[in-house]
Amino acid sequence: MVYPGGVGEAGQVGSSAVAVRPAEFARIDGACVEFLHAIARIRALAVEIGDQERWGLGEGEARLVSGRTLVARLRSLAAANENSVTAVLDAHSQIVADIRQSFRAARDLMVVADEAWADRLRMPEPSAGQHISSVSA
Repeated sequence: MVYPGGVGEAGQVGSSAVAVRPAEFARIDGACVEFLHAIARIRALAVEIGDQERWGLGEGEARLVSGRTLVARLRSLAAANENSVTAVLDAHSQIVADIRQSFRAARDLMVVADEAWADRLRMPEPSAGQHISSVSA
């Protein structure tokens, strides 16, 4: 959840506060993996369909020119050209991979920020006497 116009750690007004749940990042990463697997399965099916020898659309009949033409067009849509099913699925795979990488980068930055914040909390505090003497000096 993002809260626009919040106050950031350094106190800058207008920065955004983000509530992060680690389980959500794990779910996003898992969903990306699942989506990539689904794309790979669909791509394999498209190639398999494109490579099948007989389509049953009259492509073997010399009198049915339209059957051969239709099968040739369908095969080209399954083939690896720029306007094919495989090309579109490859583009989708790249987009999902980019989303996954972006979330991983964000996660890694948050881990570093959390570690730095935890280190600051672990720093020993000055004793009350030291604090007073440094203020009065």
